[in-house]
Amino acid sequence: MTEAERTVLEILWERPGGSSVREIVLAMYGRHEHSLHGGVKSFLDRLMDKGLVTVDKSGFAHLFSATLSRESFVGRQLKHLADHHFGGSLTPMLLSLVEQVNLDDKKRATLERIINQIKD
Repeated sequence: MTEAERTVLEILWERPGGSSVREIVLAMYGRHEHSLHGGVKSFLDRLMDKGLVTVDKSGFAHLFSATLSRESFVGRQLKHLADHHFGGSLTPMLLSLVEQVNLDDKKRATLERIINQIKD
């Protein structure tokens, strides 16, 4: 997935009622031009081909919406990462992530609480 496609998804997640191409263009670029409109429409077409976006054509302006939540999308991406880089195992992937970030005491405590809830 390209950065532009991710940006379109972010905009759609922020607007759960759906957005027109024009609204997405304005959110991405702060202005509306024909060439930008065509580019965003191409991003939306690719996202629809991937099953990540749907369109409601019942009104004058077609409204585009994400087909899954940000959390579901991130979960799928993490599962894909685990499958392709860690032999399908989440433990080494999560350890790698934790080693890459500096956790303050509050975040470390939150992580420990989550781990303890999993144990129960």
